[in-house]
Amino acid sequence: MATESKISFFDSLIKIGHGFQEIFGVFGNAIGDAFGFTAVKSGDKRSKVGEHFDKIRKGLEDTKGKLDGLVKDITSTPHADTTGVEATIKSASDVIVKLIDSVTKLAGATGDTDISDGAGANAVAVGAEVASVKTVIEEVKAIIDVADKSGVKVKAGNAGVQVAGGAATAGAALVGKADAAAPAAGAGSKLADEVTKADSWAMIDKIKNAKFEGALAAGDNNEAGVLAVGIAGNGGDNHNGAKTNADLVAAVALKAMTKGGKFSAANDDAEAVKAAAASAVNKVLGVLDIIIKKTVESELDKVGEAVKGIKYSETTIEATEATTIQPAAAK
Repeated sequence: MATESKISFFDSLIKIGHGFQEIFGVFGNAIGDAFGFTAVKSGDKRSKVGEHFDKIRKGLEDTKGKLDGLVKDITSTPHADTTGVEATIKSASDVIVKLIDSVTKLAGATGDTDISDGAGANAVAVGAEVASVKTVIEEVKAIIDVADKSGVKVKAGNAGVQVAGGAATAGAALVGKADAAAPAAGAGSKLADEVTKADSWAMIDKIKNAKFEGALAAGDNNEAGVLAVGIAGNGGDNHNGAKTNADLVAAVALKAMTKGGKFSAANDDAEAVKAAAASAVNKVLGVLDIIIKKTVESELDKVGEAVKGIKYSETTIEATEATTIQPAAAK
């Protein structure tokens, strides 16, 4: 009888192992199909960003569903000592739920106009909607916090140097210039140059820590949040310089993903601004995908180690039966 029990136990263990490997496959395929570094193109709508987050959400939900199924397989395995395994799986599932919540909110914060809305029409720049920018900042921070608690450390990257303001500078294509008109020719290509050299990890760090209180200031010390929601406006100074390259390009990504914001460029700079906006968004999405992927993999690795620790126990069923409280006999 003990031999048959052991055979049944080991057969179940093999099934559990296969189920666990399937979880890795499901999540890996989901991330692979929605790889952020190439998620959007210059002619896409901002809703494409929302679709990307929806793909990630679906992959996370499928992964959680597989984890829930794994718990059922484990708890139904006879003679299995599952001490600690269920708690480990619950912890991993809780992490995935938090990630699902964040990417769902990120999807809801995206706009539906062109990613580079305003470029090429000699239009005046418009600041992004504060509420949607705030949501992106909060949820990027939430994802990084979850990653950190899972043992995934997100480094700040190299933020680069200050980006000078002026009528024909990169910042002018983002927030306009002092006379509230389209920037001078060449601003779009300079914006594209800044995006090309931006460190994606520094951009994410700037978004995580972004604040948008106050207005754009004269000089080259404006940060990502204010650059995303502000405009240069009228006045003698060009309020479009950035504290660092990462601040400027993070603001480009925030404006290009969210609602309401518009870029500004001379007609000849239209294609450069479109390419810059799409590239900035892809840098942010790509890094977020990596952080989410590493976080889930870290949690699944913990589950894998716990599953390896499942032991055969002759007393599991008997102990459960013995601890069942029997009604006292009437006297």
